[in-house]
Amino acid sequence: MAVTPIQGLISTFISDLKRRKIVGSHDVALATANLLLRFVSASRWSHTSELIAEIRSLGGTLIRAQPREFACGNVVRRVLATIREVENQDRTPASGFESEVMGSMFNLLSSNKPDDPAEGPHRTKNRDTKADIIEGIQELIDEIDNHDDTIGAMSLDMIHENEVLLTPTPESKTVKDFLIRAAQKRRFSVLITDSFPNGVDKSHGLAKELSALGIETVVIPDTLVLAVMSRVGKVVIGTRTVLANGGCISSAGVSLVCECAHEYRTPVLAVTGLYKLSPLYPFDIESLIEVGDSAKVVAFNDSSLMNQVEVMNPTYDYVAPEHIGIYATNIGGYSPSFTYRVVLDHYSPEDTNLT
Repeated sequence: MAVTPIQGLISTFISDLKRRKIVGSHDVALATANLLLRFVSASRWSHTSELIAEIRSLGGTLIRAQPREFACGNVVRRVLATIREVENQDRTPASGFESEVMGSMFNLLSSNKPDDPAEGPHRTKNRDTKADIIEGIQELIDEIDNHDDTIGAMSLDMIHENEVLLTPTPESKTVKDFLIRAAQKRRFSVLITDSFPNGVDKSHGLAKELSALGIETVVIPDTLVLAVMSRVGKVVIGTRTVLANGGCISSAGVSLVCECAHEYRTPVLAVTGLYKLSPLYPFDIESLIEVGDSAKVVAFNDSSLMNQVEVMNPTYDYVAPEHIGIYATNIGGYSPSFTYRVVLDHYSPEDTNLT
């Protein structure tokens, strides 16, 4: 049996996920949304229920390919919510006089028409349904592409003149754009943790970029966070995903920084795109944390030490909701306790579990 073009795209995307050719929440989310756009365009279906079943099956396959790339599952669920919204809009009956007229016309036209057993409780696809769904997916793609601009516009309201900021997530593009946007009209200093052992190069890279723009920037060891926290006006972090309880998954070491900030009552500002919001709850935190190369902590050639200790190098941290002050997103700012409401507005409870 010949492989269709869309099947080839799906296989390539799954292979790229497994081999880490596509990494990072933004790139994964954008690639997933574009794949689903092609999938919906190429699919043939009679009822939206058939399309929902196909996308749920595809979503489960993608999540199993790389379970800790949460943005992939988030985008699949957002697309499913879009399809269900289109379906519900067409199922909503007209009201008042319009409803009576439509009902009378329907009865008149269907009086001599036999019942169609194929039309069950689901709405039959009409010429506008696929177009509405594709338009919804395209809007999601635009949201993923432009979320940094929207979040950056909030920076002037959240960063004060001559403030000292600290960020332990130098790899976050959203954090970088947020700081650069604020620097256009604010003068402030930035402390960047060196994020040993996984983010040292990215820490120095971000420091060079910010310094080149005239922002006073200092890279500090992770061990100095508690010592400098009394001088910090605000901690700015990026996220990998935001969970339904208001907590988030971020870079390794962020949890410790947020605990230090909590001790000194320093506000923690998490900047994140809405596509990173997940309807999942952290019932098993260890299953959400990925472990990286332990050789970055202790070299394998140091056999005398390696044989006596167990070395782990977690690449991500779970940050509890009580350690986060506010989330700055492309739909505005909200507290961690309000996350469940945002989840209900953008996801369908039926699609929480795709595996």
